[in-house]
Amino acid sequence: MKTLNLFGAEGRMMYWSLRRYMFNTVAMVVVMFLIFMGMFWGVKTIGGSGVTGDSLDSMLVGYILWVSAMLALSNTGTEILNESQKGTLEQLYLSPLGAHRIFFFRALVNIIFNFVFITAMLYLSMAATGRWMTINLPYLYGMVFISTLSLVGISFMMGGLGLIHKKIGSLNGILSFGLIGLMLLPTYPVTPYAFLPFIAGAAAVRNSIVHGASFPLWWYAFIAVNSIFYMAMGLLIFKKMETKARRLNKMSQY
Repeated sequence: MKTLNLFGAEGRMMYWSLRRYMFNTVAMVVVMFLIFMGMFWGVKTIGGSGVTGDSLDSMLVGYILWVSAMLALSNTGTEILNESQKGTLEQLYLSPLGAHRIFFFRALVNIIFNFVFITAMLYLSMAATGRWMTINLPYLYGMVFISTLSLVGISFMMGGLGLIHKKIGSLNGILSFGLIGLMLLPTYPVTPYAFLPFIAGAAAVRNSIVHGASFPLWWYAFIAVNSIFYMAMGLLIFKKMETKARRLNKMSQY
């Protein structure tokens, strides 16, 4: 019951935050949309007739997946820094459920709310470019949720570093933009790149939507196990960093 209450509280907080700062919410959608349109027309103009429809579709889906990954990757680290700046981080540690559970459910709520964001981005982009695709939304949401759990684990690792070193924006930026290149790597059938976080799931979604590819059940099980592994490692490292931050008396510092 306490866990459900925590999940509900985080969901309400996210909803009211987006509603209270509606200008920022809308501005984020508009800016990300304009960035994509700039990339789309730039590639189409420079590439000319050499750019195929499948390439443009793959670019569109890849951009949506990257936005989802970027938001998930920066979540916990950013939240910890925000709580430190506001002076409320120590208050979270007074919760009997533990701060790591609070940040975990906050990350899950963030992923769910991001479904609205990526759906708006997806259909706005298709309408603006004229590249309409058949999208199986339950499949898209399920795969994004499972795949980004691995990035939540990485985000917890970043959050652990944030507890000790406080400012980690540059590292977070490198990882976020580094995902763009990693998402182009081949993963199926199993390659060494498939063991990286998020990459296998992103490739499955892109190939399913753009090329109509289908995959065996074991491949989806592999993606799920990969995400659970990184999630577990992230939580473990976060707890160790948390213990070190307590020992060094850095919890209340910024």
